[in-house]
Amino acid sequence: MKLSLRSLEGFREIIRMGSVTAAAKRLGLSQPAVSRLLAQLEQELGFAIFHREKGRLVPTPQAMLLFEEVDLAFVGLDRIASLAANMQQLDAGHLRVVAVPSFAEGPLVGIIAGFMESRPKVQLSLDSRSRPSIINLVSTRSVDCGFGKLPVEHPGITVRPLQVATTVCAVPEGHRLADKRSLGAGDLDGEPLILIGRGGETRMRIEEAFREARVRPSIRLETHHVGAACAFSGAGVGIALVSDLLAQRYVDTGIVLVPFRPKILQEYVFMTPAGVGETRLADAFYDHCREAMKGGPGRRAVERKRKVRDAATTER
Repeated sequence: MKLSLRSLEGFREIIRMGSVTAAAKRLGLSQPAVSRLLAQLEQELGFAIFHREKGRLVPTPQAMLLFEEVDLAFVGLDRIASLAANMQQLDAGHLRVVAVPSFAEGPLVGIIAGFMESRPKVQLSLDSRSRPSIINLVSTRSVDCGFGKLPVEHPGITVRPLQVATTVCAVPEGHRLADKRSLGAGDLDGEPLILIGRGGETRMRIEEAFREARVRPSIRLETHHVGAACAFSGAGVGIALVSDLLAQRYVDTGIVLVPFRPKILQEYVFMTPAGVGETRLADAFYDHCREAMKGGPGRRAVERKRKVRDAATTER
């Protein structure tokens, strides 16, 4: 069965707009022309997809099932058109980006602001999702690029390095450990801890550090959001073990960032769909991200906070 793309477009607009008249206006066609498209589609299908009720066209259940697939197909066509336009452009186009909430609300704010300031014609969609959702969106080409953390082992994703962050302890200001140069598992023995959710590579390495020190961590709270972990630490719930890159925006919210020992690195990466050429706009965005993140803003934040802390200690 071969269906006309034009008749499918007419059908889609009738469902979306609610009437043949509104669909005709949307498509820039006459009402009889849209009615002919509908009749053509029903002939191609071999069954009716609307019935009349008090002078109105009412879609059948089969029509609604068909609409779901037709709508997805046209969304895909729109993405293809957007991709084709963006491939040749560096200063205009639409970029679809996805990241975990802590990254989207933290490092990406300044990065994206700078990128869009230098390219006023660029439109950008930013979605905040969980790590599994990000992997799915990038691998299925539903977005142009995403941000994540190693390991990323998916055949549908190409990974490029961004920045290596370190694991730090977010300690409540005024806490007895806030003035330490670094903290190990032994220092945290008996302290209430706030840890990022189970199953991740960093979490496993933190747990390994405690095992090697023969210390049983006193886990008070678990969360998947670095911002929440830092907020709870600032509220005095416990000491959070987090990425310095993501924790930097919270250094003035009642916490002090102290390096954790042994050093546990967290490698952040830029992800794009594998098997397709990157758009020039996505490639330019990656270059901008690399340049913007040079020098390790997370580490600078730790040093800035440490200088403030050291100055206060000297004054005492």
